Parts: sequence; structure tokens; C-alpha cells
Amino acid sequence: MLLRLEVQNLAAIRQAALELGPGLNVLTGETGAGKSLLVDALALLLGARPEGLLGPFGDSLLVTAFFAAGEERVLSRRVGARSTPRIDGEVVSLKELQEEAERWLSLHAQHAALALLSPRRQRELLDALLPPDLLQGYQEAYARHQALLGEKRALEEALRSRSEREDLLRFQLQEIREARPRPGEDQELEQEAERLRHLEALRERAGRAYALLAEGGALDLLQRTVRELRAGGRFDRALEALAGDVEGALEGARAVARELEDYLEGLEGDPERLAALEARLSLLERLKRKYGPTLEAVLAHAARAEAELAALGGGEERLWALQREVAAAREALLEAGAALSQARLRAAEALQKGMEAELAALGLPRARFPVGLKALPEPGAFGLEEVAFRFSAGPHLPPAPLAAASGGELARIALALALLTGAEAPTVVFDEMDAGVGGETAWKVAERLARLAETRQVLVVTHLPQIAARAHRHLRVKKAGEEVRVEVLEGEERVRELARLLSGQYTEAALAHARLLLGQPAASPKTP
Repeated sequence: MLLRLEVQNLAAIRQAALELGPGLNVLTGETGAGKSLLVDALALLLGARPEGLLGPFGDSLLVTAFFAAGEERVLSRRVGARSTPRIDGEVVSLKELQEEAERWLSLHAQHAALALLSPRRQRELLDALLPPDLLQGYQEAYARHQALLGEKRALEEALRSRSEREDLLRFQLQEIREARPRPGEDQELEQEAERLRHLEALRERAGRAYALLAEGGALDLLQRTVRELRAGGRFDRALEALAGDVEGALEGARAVARELEDYLEGLEGDPERLAALEARLSLLERLKRKYGPTLEAVLAHAARAEAELAALGGGEERLWALQREVAAAREALLEAGAALSQARLRAAEALQKGMEAELAALGLPRARFPVGLKALPEPGAFGLEEVAFRFSAGPHLPPAPLAAASGGELARIALALALLTGAEAPTVVFDEMDAGVGGETAWKVAERLARLAETRQVLVVTHLPQIAARAHRHLRVKKAGEEVRVEVLEGEERVRELARLLSGQYTEAALAHARLLLGQPAASPKTP
């Protein structure tokens, strides 16, 4: 439901706000007061072009609409030097704003870009009369058929280039298999190669360490330390314990010295081994550059290549199976499409009959409203045919697309469709509903608007007192200088506005008639 509409710098309107309620809302006012400009503001949220709507009170116009129905949404569009659509304050594209506005709002006005004229919307209106599982079943069959077709085309393309692909995969597998890499092998080899590359430095460092231990007196110093501590330990056990600790360190130092001696004896250069290591590391690095950053990734690539080769090898069998599956899926799709088409045909006949009856009641007694179904060359996402509404105001006029209808005719067509299909947004706006309407037809239009307002919020811009009298909320647009005000009418103010709509004057007769429309008792006559 639309709670509030705010506009700034919209044509002649410097600033105005419109607050709506549930049910039927009517907007009345003098000609030129700006009633239809408020409808133009809503059209901007639905993506309409802003030609001629930027006012003289700034460099941009702003429209903001507040909606609520379980959730809340604030939609706004700024047009001018700064053009910005927003949803809940977040900048979006104009298409995103339009799509969100269409969830909340249906607009029927001659100067608006009517969704009613689009084949998509006409199909949706007709399908609103069908059991929902019919279209859902068709769309599931369509999705399965499309998925199988896509798989079949991809496999056919793969098979066309299979020879080249197989050669590439075999080459890659052979290259990896011949190298026989192991996970972590490159790290192990790099450690060994690093040792051989720095053999002289290792020999120098290890030799110095051995010399310090065995020849530099480190072992001798530890031995003398043990003797001194044991001699003192005869008098104090604490020194005996320390002697044991130093003796353990001495044994450890002797062991290290022996290991260093063995290490130095085995530390021999091996140029051939280093060359082999360098060659192996170069091969592994080349594999990692081609197939992955690690040897694990190289081996994973080999596994994928092997699996793809196996799949390509069975490609013909899978293609034959897919061809059978596609044929079966198409048969199921056509069967679901035929059921949908038959249901649409019956719904189209019922809708045409219902629309012609409704339009006759709405002042178009000789109108025709054929609902056409045009077969598509191939099944589409929504069925086997397109839906097209056509309209003729009289028997001597050939039915034409709805775009040829006048604003008043379109408004009544939209009202009749809303009543018959129930496929409207939560808020429905009508402008130019008055065109060519009067007398008994005005009463019937008012009654149907009130009926629609039982399930939707309805906003009508009107000059008809019969419609205004049925409103749950009556708003009047009033211009005062450069300002436009929208006020809620109640009590005597509403009576006076209805009197103005009835006769243009505030005579006693007009006021009495207005009270009668509102179901109020007539005012007591004034005593002389």
C-alpha cells in the first residue's frame, strides 16, 4: 500500500505531499491544480521519461514514495542535474527501480508508459485465470528440455574438437607420467642441492667447530672442571651433583666431536649428483609452471586430464543417450504446452465474454475485446504462443492493439481486467477514468472501483461526484500561488467539494444532492 507520496520541483509544484489510506482514495480539485502531475510523479518511479516535468524551483526534481505491506520500501527518483534512483536510500539502476515499483504499483493513465500494452503483461493477465500448476509444470518441462539441449550442444562441440583435445590431454599426461613427480619431492631435492652448492662453506664451518671442541681445549676444560668439582665434592655434595652435570655435558661434547669428525670425512663434493639434482628440479619447476603452483596441483591436473579423456572416449555413447533424452523431453514439453494452450484458449474465450460484458456496463456497449493466441515457431519460456489483447469500440471498427484506444477507454479496460483477473499490484492508480463517462455509467464505474478497493488500494483522479462519494479517503489538490497543497476532506468540506463537482456551485440544491450521495440527511431548511 502507498502510504505517502512526496514531490519537489515537479512542473508547477514546488513541494507537495499526498497521504493515502486503504481502500478507495479519490483526488479532486480545480482544473490545472496539479492532480495529474501527482500521477506523473508515480509514473517516474515506473521508469517514465521526465520530459517537461522539471520545474523552475531548482536544478532537479525529486519524487519519493513510501510503501508498506508486511515490509516497508522507500522508492525515490531524482531527475535533473543529479539523476539518482534509490531503493531504501541505496542507489540503484533505473531498471531496478522500475521493477521494484511494479511490485507495488499499477498505473493506468493515457500519458503513462502502460505495462498493460506489453505482450508480457497481457499474458500474465490471461494466465491469472489458469490453475497455477499448469504454467509451473510447463516451465519445469521447458527448463529440463533447455538443460538437456545445452548439454547436447556442448558435447557435440567437444566431440567436433575432440581429436585436438585428446592429443593435448595425452601429451600432458605423458609429460607428467614420465616425470613421475612425488608430493614434496621438490622440497627434498632442493635441500640436498643446497647442501652440495655450499660444500666449501659447510666444510669450513664444520671444521672450525670440530677444532674448537677437539683441538681448542674445550674438551680438556670440561674434563678439568669435572676433576675440580669432584675434589670439592668430598666436602660438599652440591659440588658432586654439579660435577655429574658437567660430566654429562662432556659426554655430549665428545659425541658431537665424533659426529663432526664423521661429517667432515663424508663431506665430499659430487658435481654429477648436483647436476642431476639441478636437472630434476628444473623439470619439476617446468611442470609446476604449466600445470599448477605445486606438485600436488600437477598431479591433480593429471587426474582431471585422465578423467576427461575417459569421458571423451565415451562421448558418442553419451551423445546417443542425450539425443534420446532430448527427444523425450521435447515430447513432454509439447504435451505440457498443449495442455497450457488448451487452458489458455478456454480462458481467452471466457475473458473476452466477461470483458465485453464489463465494458458494456462501463459505457462501451458495442465494444469488442478479442483475446488472440499466436503460435510461436518454437516453444518459448512461457508457452507455445503469444497473447495479444485487441479492442474495438464499435462493430464497424476493426479490433486493433490496445495502444490505439483512448485514455478513457484504456482506463475502463484496465478496471475491467483488474476485476476479472485479480492480477494487479497492491496499489492501483487510474487517471482519465472520467473521459466520456456520465449518467448511469458513472454510477457503474464508481461501483466497480469500490469493489476493486475491497482487495486493493485504489487511487482515482476524478471529476465525477459519483466516484468521489464512494471514497474511503477524499483528497483535494489546491493551488495557492506557487504552492500546491493536498488536503483531506471531511464533514462539510467534503459536502462542498461534491457540490462543486455536481454543479460547479455551492447552491442549496447542490449541497443537498451532495449529502444525498454521501448518505447524509438533508440539512434543515433555514427559518426566515
